[in-house]
Amino acid sequence: MKIRNGRIKYYVGGFYLLVLVAWQALFSAQLIPDYVFPSPAQVARRLWELAGDNYLWPSIKATFQRMAIGFSISATAGLALGLIMGMSRVVNSCFRSLFLGFQTLPTAAWVPVSLLLFGLSDRGIYFVIIMSSAPAVALATSDGIQHIPVIYLRVARTLGTPAYAMPIRIMLPASLPSIVTGLKLGWTLAWHGGVSAELIKSTIGIGFLLQMGRELNDSAQVIGIMVLTIGFGVLLDRLVFGLIQKRILIRWGLAPAA
Repeated sequence: MKIRNGRIKYYVGGFYLLVLVAWQALFSAQLIPDYVFPSPAQVARRLWELAGDNYLWPSIKATFQRMAIGFSISATAGLALGLIMGMSRVVNSCFRSLFLGFQTLPTAAWVPVSLLLFGLSDRGIYFVIIMSSAPAVALATSDGIQHIPVIYLRVARTLGTPAYAMPIRIMLPASLPSIVTGLKLGWTLAWHGGVSAELIKSTIGIGFLLQMGRELNDSAQVIGIMVLTIGFGVLLDRLVFGLIQKRILIRWGLAPAA
């Protein structure tokens, strides 16, 4: 049975409303002390106080600035490495096992290394972001290139595409669906790594607000920042990566235009 997109939005809105009602009901039942599990109203009030005290927005701005710089470097490096890996079996064999090993590491594991290398500085946070996300982008890019149908490359050569133009004109466009998936995963890992680094290495940022809430035993602040972070992730997926992925699927004829 097909469901229209408009109805799906209502279902999603109703689901989150039920989550909010269940949260309030669990709080009202007093099964967990309120200093450990605050109500939605307490969380909203604490976020409002943080905004009024000029803590919230500067921290959000600082985190997104770090993410923009760190992930831009990470995505560029990952795309370049992935392109080389996809074009060379030797390079792919060497780097693939290393990058798969990196992906088994928790993103927070890079924080002690960054402390040793860069101390308490933003360069250390950029390092954690890059090391957390670049391998995922590189692996997705190389996989996309290696799964390009051989007929596409033969047709491009037959039509006179020079060898030096193949990576930019043919390989990267043909592997865009895989690349976008890798960028989404890379952003998620970069976000995890960046916020983890801010827990220890920063005096401003979303991670710093989480750490401050923990030190003050302020569960409303901790949960509020967690909810805010989830909201940012959903919005980013819908408004950026989701739209890009939809356009690519439409362009490739894998999804209807309307």
